[in-house]
Formats: sequence, structure tokens, C-alpha cells
Amino acid sequence: MFNFIYLLLLLIGALFFGKLAEMMKLPTIVGNIFGGLMFGPLLISILEFTGSTFDLSITEDIIRNLQPETVEKEISFMIEFAIVMLMFASGLETRIRDFMASFRTGILTASLGVIFPFTLGFLGAYLYLGDVIVALYIGGALSITAVALSVATLIQIDAIRTRFGMTIINAAIVDDIIGIVVLSILLSISSSGHLPNLLTLGGTVALALVFVLLAILLMPPLLKRTYTMMKEMRSTEGVGFTILMAGLFALVAHLMGLHLMIGAFLGGMAIRDSLNRRTVESLHRWSFGFFAPVFFAWVGFSVTFSGAAMSLFVPLIMILGLAGKVLGAGIGAKISGLNWFESLLVGVGMNGRAAVDLILASVALQAGIIGRDLYSAVVFNAIIMALLTPVLLKYLSRRFRDKGRIHWNGI
Repeated sequence: MFNFIYLLLLLIGALFFGKLAEMMKLPTIVGNIFGGLMFGPLLISILEFTGSTFDLSITEDIIRNLQPETVEKEISFMIEFAIVMLMFASGLETRIRDFMASFRTGILTASLGVIFPFTLGFLGAYLYLGDVIVALYIGGALSITAVALSVATLIQIDAIRTRFGMTIINAAIVDDIIGIVVLSILLSISSSGHLPNLLTLGGTVALALVFVLLAILLMPPLLKRTYTMMKEMRSTEGVGFTILMAGLFALVAHLMGLHLMIGAFLGGMAIRDSLNRRTVESLHRWSFGFFAPVFFAWVGFSVTFSGAAMSLFVPLIMILGLAGKVLGAGIGAKISGLNWFESLLVGVGMNGRAAVDLILASVALQAGIIGRDLYSAVVFNAIIMALLTPVLLKYLSRRFRDKGRIHWNGI
């Protein structure tokens, strides 16, 4: 019963404030996240103030049932499924030839886009907190880009097939693979006190690369043949079978050490040319009409206000992360052949933080690398950047496009 109530709260907040954001000419994602904030930490703060002012004991039960940890236990499956469907539908928007054409650019962009913010984040956190392990984690958290947020933003501003859009997607995926390696190192250090075996790390990276190559080279013709053999399927059966494929790609990615979202995104690309228009439209409506609002509302809902979250540490890591991504990813994109305006958009777009940041924060909290206050600060930074990045990317891309500074007709 409670999971149904939580889901309704997230959906109501996401849809209402998403529409409000559209009316204000802001990205829908911003409204979705703010809707989660309203029904999560802001509602809790209001209830706490009301309960203490009027001595209402009933608010204590409501507040307890609205804590992110409590809600997550009830709807964790829905959140993971929403991520899978959002990324799968995003993959359907991406042509493999566009992805491959910008892969070299993405590799260099991701590499510099990790080195710069990691270094700045590590130095800033170490000087502020004086803890090497925590500083390593902060550097790792600032170096990761949220693939789901980046892709959803690009789709909303109709820029997913531009040169800077495909560069952001490629770099964000490579970013996530690097994030898995960074997390493995941090977990090993926190549990054993020393670096993990290089063979283990090498195996993780190798498996990730094998999966990416299989998904974009081997699977498309096999899937096309499969769908040709099943051409007599009704449209509803086609949607069901395609969702099954999305789940299988996500599961295989998970088994190979990647996050579910990477497998789902690559699965969408692999299956794109096998689907008819009606099936694609059905998947698109469900993914961006239901699953995306739920997920981004959860991003806002999961914030907890604390002393650390409201301290100077948040603007510090926000500035360091933003500067590191803009400089690192921007320089990488420029070296790879994009112009300065496109490179700036890549640097801004790589600042999206949500899913992976929150996953890293949760794992680090459970592993004892960080405490609850620092966890809240990292999550609060992720929320600010999740709200700020779509707005900046939309404003700058339209301004540059109107002035003819960037290519908008694909790569």
C-alpha cells in the first residue's frame, strides 16, 4: 500500500511542477526534480515546523514514513526499472553510426573531463576536511556525469544528434565506466587499506569494453533478424518483447560490472533499427511520460537537509566540479575537433549529476567512507547541478544556434 502512495506522490509532484517548468520556459526535468523536493525534504521541513509549533504528534508518523531511506525500501525496484526504461528509450534516439563517429571525441573528452574535476575535487576536499580517503571519494564523485540526465536534457532541446550532443553521450558513458573503476578502488581501500589488484581492475575495464563492442557491432543484425522472424506479432506483444530485451541488456551489463543504465542505453541503440514506428512511439510515451518523471522526482525526493548540506562545503565542491568539467571536457572536445562554442556546451553538459552520483554516495555511505552529513552535502550538490545543468545547456545552445556558432544538423 505504501509503495503505491509513494509512487503517486512522486508522479503528482513531477507532473505538476514539470508542467509549471514548461510554462516558465525551463526544462521539464527541472520541474520534475523540484516536484520531488516539494514532496520530500521541503514537506518534511514544513511538517517538522508544524508539529513542533502546534504540538501535533501525528506529524511524527508522517515524517518517519517520508524519510528517503524508508521510501527507497518500498520503491527501489520501480526506481531501477525507471532508469532502465529511460536509458533504453534514450538509446532508441541514438543512431549507432553517429555514436561511433564521435567515439574518439568522447574518449578524449571523458578522460580530461575526469582528470580535471577529480584533481580539483581531491585537493579542495583534502584542504577543507583533511581526510585522504574522503577526499578521494569527493574527487571521484565530482568526476562522474549522470548519463540519464544528460541524455534526457539533450532530447528535450532536440540536440541529441548534434556534434556536441553525441560527444556528451559518448563521454558520459566512458565517464560511468571510469566511475565503476574509481568506486572499486575506493571500496577496496576502505575495506582492506590498500589498492585493489590491478588484474581485477583490468578485468573490469576489459569486460566493459567487450560488452560495448558486442552491443553496437554484433547485436544489431541479430536483433533485426529476430524481429523479422517475429513480424506477425501484435504491437502490444512487440512492446512487451522489446521491454524484455531492455531488461536483458541491463542484466548482462550488471553481470559484467557495469551499471544497469549503460546496458539499457546500448540495448536501445542496438535494437533501434529493428522496431517499427508504432512500437517506438509506445515505448517513448511510457518512458518519457511516466518513468522519467518518476525517476527525476526521486532525485529531488532523496535529498536530506543537514548542517553539512547547508555549509560552505557545498558551494566549494560545486564550483570545483563545475570548473573541472568545463575546463577538462571542454579542452578535450576542442582538441578533438569541435569549435570553442561546442566545446563549452560539452563542458556544461558534462556537469549533469544525478543517478550515478547518488549511487556512489549511497555505496560510500554504506561502506563507511562518508557519514550521513557528508552524504547529504554530496547529494545536495548533485541536486543543484541536476537543476542548473539543463537550464544552462538549453540557454547556451539556443543562443549559440541562433548566432550560427554551432552545428545543429547532426555530425
